[in-house]
Amino acid sequence: MRSLRLTIRRKLFLLFIPWLLVGCSFHYDQGLKLEQEQRWAEAAIEYRIAAIEDPDNEEIREALTRMNIRVAAENFEIYKQYLKEKEYHKAFRRLETALSLNPDHSDARSEMNHWWHLLITGKVELEFSRFSSNLRLAEEMEMQVLINTPKGKILTGKISSESRIFFLEDVVYKALPQQIAEYSINTIGLKIKRKSSEGFLRSEFKKFVNFRELSPLQVSGWKNNAGYEAPKDALDHRPALLTNEKQLSPWNPPRLVTYELKFTGDIIKVLSETNRTEFAPEVLYLNKADRRANIDFGVYQLEMNGSGRKWSIRRKKYNNSGDDYFYGLSRNLSLNRYFYYDRVFRFMP
Repeated sequence: MRSLRLTIRRKLFLLFIPWLLVGCSFHYDQGLKLEQEQRWAEAAIEYRIAAIEDPDNEEIREALTRMNIRVAAENFEIYKQYLKEKEYHKAFRRLETALSLNPDHSDARSEMNHWWHLLITGKVELEFSRFSSNLRLAEEMEMQVLINTPKGKILTGKISSESRIFFLEDVVYKALPQQIAEYSINTIGLKIKRKSSEGFLRSEFKKFVNFRELSPLQVSGWKNNAGYEAPKDALDHRPALLTNEKQLSPWNPPRLVTYELKFTGDIIKVLSETNRTEFAPEVLYLNKADRRANIDFGVYQLEMNGSGRKWSIRRKKYNNSGDDYFYGLSRNLSLNRYFYYDRVFRFMP
């Protein structure tokens, strides 16, 4: 009887082994089938699952590598199509994907050298207590800043309700460094959601300061190969922004602002009839070696005129290091790659 039981167990075990082998190779087999149908991306997914289940299987690893090369090539072709259509953000994501799948893709590596990575930062100070009770009863409120780009698109960034700091990223293709100085403030305002009388949520955007779509009439004086140094930490530069100057008076921007930019050494002159520069950045940190830039708009102070119910703006001067928001921003370790520069410019009237 005992020998019979052992014989049955052995037979069951022998039947179970092929089932295990089939189960382990299911995703690999699916990958082979999809590869034969030239469905490269789907095949890569199956091979990736198979590789997770059996990481030491050389045949699976080779299949996954083979498909990653195929899918990278597909993404690079889509990247080129998006470039033609001037869909730059979509194009850049495809380029990143191509390189992550196949770091040896020479054309993709070459293209990556044409892109600049930008961090746009600043802070907005105002008192929410000045808002009307109607606004305070809104279901949702979110402070936002809208940024004009040299390409004519408008970027939207969230202003933190706690720190009042905003930061947003952008990528630009084959841009000359002087074009990065053309970013400007479009609008600072409040996105509001509140319920209608019918109970539906409605969104509106209340503009506090509206410079509208701005771009310089002319940019001159740029010297492409002059002034670059070994990379430095932006925090080491911040004490240079301290001043004993008095704060400027708040300013109500006119409906139309025109200006020019002129590079003079490490100064960017903002030439305008208004003699104000709040629509332009305050500091531009360039890191040509890594093709990164930090466009710093400084600290804005918004005030409401009690009689006219209009908002005015001024850029805060740093009389001490505690006025500078940049030290708080630098604690965000995910942004650390932007805080180095080999050339720095200040915007001046």
